[in-house]
Amino acid sequence: MKILHIIGGSPNNGSFKGANILHKALLNLNIDSKILNDTSLKEISKFDKDIITINYNFFQKIKIYLNLFCEKILKSFFLHSPRETFTIGFFGSDITKTKEYKEADLIHIHWLNQGFLNLKSLSKIQKPLIWTMRDMWPFTGGSHYTMDFEYYENGSISKFIKKIKRNTYNNHFKFVAVSQWLKERAEKSDVLKGFDIMKIDNNIDVNQFEEISKKNAKNILEIKTQKQIILYGAQNPQSKRKGWDLFLEAIKKIDKSKFFLLIFGNFWSNESLDKIGIEYKSLGYVDNKKLLSATYSCADMFVASSIQDAWPKTFAEAIYCGTPVICFDKTSLSEVVEHKLSGYIVEDFDSDKLKDGIIWVSNEIQKGTFKDLNFKKKIMNYDAKIIANKYVELYRKLLN
Repeated sequence: MKILHIIGGSPNNGSFKGANILHKALLNLNIDSKILNDTSLKEISKFDKDIITINYNFFQKIKIYLNLFCEKILKSFFLHSPRETFTIGFFGSDITKTKEYKEADLIHIHWLNQGFLNLKSLSKIQKPLIWTMRDMWPFTGGSHYTMDFEYYENGSISKFIKKIKRNTYNNHFKFVAVSQWLKERAEKSDVLKGFDIMKIDNNIDVNQFEEISKKNAKNILEIKTQKQIILYGAQNPQSKRKGWDLFLEAIKKIDKSKFFLLIFGNFWSNESLDKIGIEYKSLGYVDNKKLLSATYSCADMFVASSIQDAWPKTFAEAIYCGTPVICFDKTSLSEVVEHKLSGYIVEDFDSDKLKDGIIWVSNEIQKGTFKDLNFKKKIMNYDAKIIANKYVELYRKLLN
């Protein structure tokens, strides 16, 4: 059983990390697993011989450049921020011509965007194919999350791209959603309506994280505050779909003398936090697992205010490190967080109710409510080995 994973983009993006965790877990189960990637960071293949990078020729690079240029123009018309991800998918490689494709028994797509694969070339694939949807792109008109492109998604360009997708996907495709939230949206979409969509949760590598005592975690991060620490962070933390505006409004309404804010991720600007007047520290982008464990462990609570998210790993990693999570209901996060056990689920997308959640968790922490709860037990359900076994079962079913 030879599995070829298709993962576009940088090894630092969330989709790559989730897929790579699965790939390594499959290797540990003695499955012949390889990754095909398009990153320009050639160093990636030096530390992992099972990751193969595509070397584009001059003409392919020109096509990709034109594709990204067109996408940038569209984004300037329809998007409130150029930082959100958007992909047309008209240009890129044809993987059916690669040696790795020819040798594989099954193709497993995870993320193929921003110039990696030509969307139409997928119709050439004549092997069993699994597509793990790690965002909404497989069934949108180009946006990775519709909240970022509400006006565009109702337009003619979006409808045209959706039509191409409908005509491209065939009986070889098996779509998998990483959350019930994503599965339901895919099933209601114009593109995937009628497809039998399966749910297999996202995975985390629990071996890379550990709960550290708050004292030691604070020492590692050089934080001296005695206030309760609110943690907030993501890869694109100030995105509208991450609930950044709602989070800011909630922070304005709490007693800022009692709380210290710790933030991590690629923040665009700290100006709004400076205006609010809360004491805070920004860690920037954190990729070191020891530092991430310290970040999660030193916090008293993690506010994950996402409105649209397929299944971000950060909140699950925080729970595994013993930190309660505050999230909104009817999201992928609320499928995992247990209300008033491993955190607090806010009923509506409302800043006042989000503030109430922060205050409730704060009061319960003072009572010692969360002290003896086994947070790790729930998160172990998403351990890479368990999720990998679910995929192996699916691989065998499709290959047979």
